[in-house]
Amino acid sequence: MRLEKYIATSGIASRRTAKKSIRAGCVTVNGEPVFIPGHPIDEETDCIEFEGKRVEPLTQHIYLMLNKPAGYVTTRRDERGRPTVMHLVAALPASIYPIGRLDLETEGLLLFTNDGEFAHRLMHPSHQIEKTYLAWVKGMPSERAIQRLREGVTIPTGKTVPAKVKRLKVNKEGVSTQCEVVIHEGKKRQVRLMFKAVGHPVLRLKRVRIGNLRLSNLPQGQYRFLTPGEITELKRL
Repeated sequence: MRLEKYIATSGIASRRTAKKSIRAGCVTVNGEPVFIPGHPIDEETDCIEFEGKRVEPLTQHIYLMLNKPAGYVTTRRDERGRPTVMHLVAALPASIYPIGRLDLETEGLLLFTNDGEFAHRLMHPSHQIEKTYLAWVKGMPSERAIQRLREGVTIPTGKTVPAKVKRLKVNKEGVSTQCEVVIHEGKKRQVRLMFKAVGHPVLRLKRVRIGNLRLSNLPQGQYRFLTPGEITELKRL
């Protein structure tokens, strides 16, 4: 088995994080550091350590969803001492980690697991899993602005692929507009940068759906475990 896959299936970190740690020299096989991802290992006989801790085979997978409030960073630890989403799931095993990211001020649906293969499948861009956001933006985007978002706009990381965008509500004074945005990319701060590109900065952003899974009425700051049916359906995507 490849080294990073073994680490991911053991629930310590996602495959992406495992690769970064391997390149940084934080992973050893039988006491020797390995710097190249893809290194083959024998999970029956080799001793693997990740950041100084022995990697043991995982016995139980965990899958859950959190309604993330604004003001939390999506990481296990923060160098600046800001609260992280891990504080909201502190009662659960330390082996779980968030799948993907929501930026500091973005709210809504965030998945957690200790199943590295599951996390890898959901995050891989080739699977094109749709994500739905509600965006409250400054002003009232014109039909032309909405059409530009649907066709793709240029942001610092490149041109976005076509998105599904529609206006939902405009407040009485026309100060802000609520829009629904459906994308399957995962560029950093993508929805915020998309609306900024058409002159309507995001005032509030909330993710409400990933694939078949909807946030529904889960209270903010709370989490729940996924049902077997939800897990199966996500694995099919």
